[in-house]
Amino acid sequence: MSSRKAKDKWALKKWVKVLAPKAFGFAGLGAIPVNEHESAVGRTVEVSFYDITKDVSQLHIKLKFQIVKVEDSTAYTQLKLMELTRDYIRSLVRRGTSRIDAIIDVETKDGVKLRVMGMAVTVNRVKASQRKAIRKIMFQIISEKASQLDFDTFVQQTVLGNIASEIEVNAKKIYPLKKAEIRKIKVLTPTFEIPLVKPENISAAI
Repeated sequence: MSSRKAKDKWALKKWVKVLAPKAFGFAGLGAIPVNEHESAVGRTVEVSFYDITKDVSQLHIKLKFQIVKVEDSTAYTQLKLMELTRDYIRSLVRRGTSRIDAIIDVETKDGVKLRVMGMAVTVNRVKASQRKAIRKIMFQIISEKASQLDFDTFVQQTVLGNIASEIEVNAKKIYPLKKAEIRKIKVLTPTFEIPLVKPENISAAI
């Protein structure tokens, strides 16, 4: 009897298709079961960037999206968190290298507040003065990019590695780097307050 009730509950559930935001090309993130469409709002969906691009080199990028609106069985999301896996970060930092972290709160051109965590790994150990100079470069590039770009473009430039590449090029003037990364972005502005952009053709996006 209880198994029949459980089956009936599932039969009554509705399915909504979840879309990534504009920065990720409105890619499909799968479907989730809900009792009512409104109950999906506020739920989070976690995927890797690989799930969107099918590029195995992007398996180490984790993404968390929050559903902010549901219309016609389609759930729209905003990015809530982007971070690199611990295993990937650990693979970059070896004995004899220096890891330099830079954590900065910034605001994008369209007013979205973010906490951005940059990271640089040098080829060999460096002096305190060199650490300070490389950290300053990370602060400058991250804050400049945020002020110049809107939220979606800043996120896109980050996950594609463009901002990290710029840090790498400039920081190498101080000391050769093994790697530079934006290891984490935390969205400080509530996702429901970020203007929602929808695809022009929903069927094509799904």
